[in-house]
Amino acid sequence: MTSLLFGAAGFILLGYLIGKLYVRLNPVLMLIGLFPLLGVWIIVSELENRNFATVFFVIGIILNFNRPLTFIRMRLSDVIGAVRLRKLSSAYASNIEEQKHQAQRELYEQKRQVEEELRNQKYQAEQDIQRQRREAEEAIKRETENLRKERERYSREQSNNQNQANSKQSSSSQSSSNNRHLNPLVFADACEILGLGQGESLKQYKAAYLKLMKLYHSDRLAGLSEKLKKQEEEKAKALNMAWGTVKKELK
Repeated sequence: MTSLLFGAAGFILLGYLIGKLYVRLNPVLMLIGLFPLLGVWIIVSELENRNFATVFFVIGIILNFNRPLTFIRMRLSDVIGAVRLRKLSSAYASNIEEQKHQAQRELYEQKRQVEEELRNQKYQAEQDIQRQRREAEEAIKRETENLRKERERYSREQSNNQNQANSKQSSSSQSSSNNRHLNPLVFADACEILGLGQGESLKQYKAAYLKLMKLYHSDRLAGLSEKLKKQEEEKAKALNMAWGTVKKELK
């Protein structure tokens, strides 16, 4: 067992020394290295454990090439790093794609919310416009109806005033016509002007006189024409004269 270990160490050392000539790949050194390599080959080929010696001799040569175990480990690390980098790149690309889709979904949702808000605002504005239009139409209808009623009331008042004026004018004309045939200085005519017959008491004549005089108050004559006002004043004057005649007669 000890001989095998020493033999393995010797062949490794021999391979390592000969391998030095091939490290830098110098053609001259490589050519020189063929001679010891050929000598070692002749020696190894005559041994019984030639395979054992060959393996350790090759290992010794390989040890010259920048620590092959470290090189292999580095290459494996590079391969593993490349695989990890590819996985990270794939995950990053997938994450970017997911973020892109998420951003698109959020943008679509924001767009939908904005459009819905605009539709709601438009609907509310249309409702406000329709409500204002209805209120304006109702206000116009009320104003029109009030104006119509006001015109009708004004027409009725004008008609009533005209009828009253005509009635007063007719009454005044008739009374004036009758009074023109009565003499307020004559007792019998004076009693008729007061609206009573002869034989009544002074108190009754006075009551009739006061009642008739209220018809010729200045407030009642304010809305009459000058002609009618003059006729009413003449009638009041005749009434005063008639009352004076009756009062003088009954004292």
